[in-house]
Amino acid sequence: MRNNHVMAIGLICSVLALGLSGCNRESGAQASNEAKTLGVVLPNLTNPYYVAMKKSFEDSGAAKGMHVEVSIADNDDARELSEVQSFIQKKVDAVAVNCVSSGPCVSVVLELNHANIPVFAINILPDTDGMKQQGAYIVQGVQTDQKAGGVFIGQQLLKDLGAKANAVIGIVGEPTSTAANARDDGFKQAIASNSNLKVVALVNGKVEETTSLKVTTEMLQGNPSMTVVYSDTEPSALGALAAINQLGLKDKVKLYAFVDKEGVKQIQSGDILRAGAIQEPVRLAQLLVDSVSQQLAGKQPSAMVNSPPLLVNKANAAEVVAQAY
Repeated sequence: MRNNHVMAIGLICSVLALGLSGCNRESGAQASNEAKTLGVVLPNLTNPYYVAMKKSFEDSGAAKGMHVEVSIADNDDARELSEVQSFIQKKVDAVAVNCVSSGPCVSVVLELNHANIPVFAINILPDTDGMKQQGAYIVQGVQTDQKAGGVFIGQQLLKDLGAKANAVIGIVGEPTSTAANARDDGFKQAIASNSNLKVVALVNGKVEETTSLKVTTEMLQGNPSMTVVYSDTEPSALGALAAINQLGLKDKVKLYAFVDKEGVKQIQSGDILRAGAIQEPVRLAQLLVDSVSQQLAGKQPSAMVNSPPLLVNKANAAEVVAQAY
């Protein structure tokens, strides 16, 4: 009898153990299926570029079964750091940051490094030298290949003018901007294959339509033989467009530029702004979410993604305008 009693107790314990084991397996399965959280910090939502990027982060994350929480820094470096610290307290699984300013952003990266939270950067990246000095690091940077955009525009200009054409070119740029300078370098590299195309002036439009109108007017008046204006930002392009119109030069001077939605509309409907390059914030966010998904799955994504902008001309402007920001 005693042996039977012991065997019964043993059987009950085995059943209980199996039950508990099953519960643990179920609990573990549920834990493994819980959605990962990606924290995203964007500079603002006043710029349509970031509105488009925010929606793309949310949609792309949902498609990957990921929860995306977006915070806005209001163009303030201190606020950006504060939002990241909030993500650290929430113990998110990864953070993507579009730096307000490259230098101060290094501190943001360093805090995430100390918290052992993978950090990705998009569009405006943290300062490379600053990260080296402080021992900070990011998993990946995703950005627009600005130089490639300038190359695309230059190639379109060559195509439009023909192989033996002559042109006198002026640039409405932003000399203090690294991105703008890269765009200009790409443009000049592309047109260098035709020695008859000559850049004779560079003026600073300060990424302002009113300023660009003024300096473009002065540039065209000082260079009466000028036939092409290239602008490396949309505000400069719109100012240059107004200058060409006001001076009555629309049949003589053509415009090529980096553009946003208004610029795409001008390419579609007008005959002065002939072609441009547009950045794709939706695509940038998609690429970054894909990389976060890879990293969280134990795969190491590439350290840098340089996504070329989209060339816009008369042939595709009607299609692009619907998706432009």
